[in-house]
Order: sequence, then C-alpha cells, then structure tokens
Amino acid sequence: MKLRLIVSICLLVLALGAALGFGAYLDYSAQTLNAALQHALDAALRQSPDWQSATAEVERLWARDKGVLHILLPHVNLNELEWALGTLPEYLRERDAALYVEQCVRSIQCLRTIRETERPSLGNIF
Repeated sequence: MKLRLIVSICLLVLALGAALGFGAYLDYSAQTLNAALQHALDAALRQSPDWQSATAEVERLWARDKGVLHILLPHVNLNELEWALGTLPEYLRERDAALYVEQCVRSIQCLRTIRETERPSLGNIF
C-alpha cells in the first residue's frame, strides 16, 4: 500500500513539474516570438533596412519552436499562426508593407490567444 502511495505521489509531482515546465517554455517562446514580430512590424512600418533581418529572426524563432509546440498544443491556433508567419517572407519579397503588417498583427493576436488558452485558470479547467 505504501509503495502505491509513493508511486502515485511521484507521478503527480512529475506531471505537475512537466506542466509547469511546459508553461514556462510556452511563455518564453511566445515572448521571444512576440518581441521579434513587434520588431518586424516596426521595421515594416518604417520601411527600414533591417526589415529583412527582422523577418529572418522571426523565421528562425518559429523554426526553433514549432516542433515542440505542434507536439504539445492543439493545432487549430497553431495552423493559423503558421500560415500567417509563412506569408511574411513572400510579402517581404514583394515589398508589400500593408499585407506584411496585417500578417504580423494576426500572428501577434494568434500568439496572445495561444498563451491565454494554455494558461492554467479556473475557466480553462472547468
């Protein structure tokens, strides 16, 4: 009986630790991607020379994080985010600042939605 209780407590601690670790990873990756998107948005609005490097940074961050996020999160919001981020290089090549800005804003909104839906709260639990 004691062994089952100890194993149950260990599994509970492991599950809680994994959930907290994933929450911290999601917050970190969403914050870094959000900051890169804000920088790309500002560069596009100003038509500055670092517009291309800001887009490359967004692509690099997304390539780094998308594998883990696709494993752990529902795909509904991630698919929209991936589509919006995938159009950024195309709009950059065309120098279409209006559509680029629109997709940056859409990506930022998708990130905000993902963070809010995955943050533990009573509304998400019940």
